[in-house]
Amino acid sequence: MNNESINENALFLQIAEGDEAAFETLFHLYVPKIKPVIVRVIQVEGPEKDIIQEIFLGIWLSREKLTEVLVPHNWIFKMVYHRCYSWLQKQGVRSKASRIITRESSDHSNLTEENIAFSETSLLVKQAILQLPPQAQKIYLLSREKELKIAAIADQLQLSQQTVKNSLVRSLKFIREYLVSKGVTLPLLLLGWDILFFC
Repeated sequence: MNNESINENALFLQIAEGDEAAFETLFHLYVPKIKPVIVRVIQVEGPEKDIIQEIFLGIWLSREKLTEVLVPHNWIFKMVYHRCYSWLQKQGVRSKASRIITRESSDHSNLTEENIAFSETSLLVKQAILQLPPQAQKIYLLSREKELKIAAIADQLQLSQQTVKNSLVRSLKFIREYLVSKGVTLPLLLLGWDILFFC
């Protein structure tokens, strides 16, 4: 077992205990590795951000199972191929998706349970967004759905960039608190990862 595997196993154990810093370390370690793979599999750029977010949300939501994972690298890449398959299915590219999933992995245990948790969490996030003040809601949706950068949102709404950034930070905090009130704890990284890392 090499040092990277040992470190990743240690990270998995820390994440299983709810350690957000370990989760952030894993995120930074794997995004550069999985992003090109996702683009290669789905053969289009753009959706990879959403797929990455789904993968890491799945990791966090099923973190108590991470203690059972022997080879983190393999486990993460199984999730990558599963999420790519799901995305391709949604696009109606079933035959291509079947070839990929057959070639890359046949073990998808516990993924249905993970998909249910993901859907429930997504619904709670949508409910929280609807409770934001109108301007904060507009700013958040421009960032998340239209994938506009802070500067572009500021230009479009004729606001300062600092006002937009402050609004996004407050919105992320509110959404996280709303989720906590519903019994779901997510790292802030997952709620605003593209805002924090792709602006």
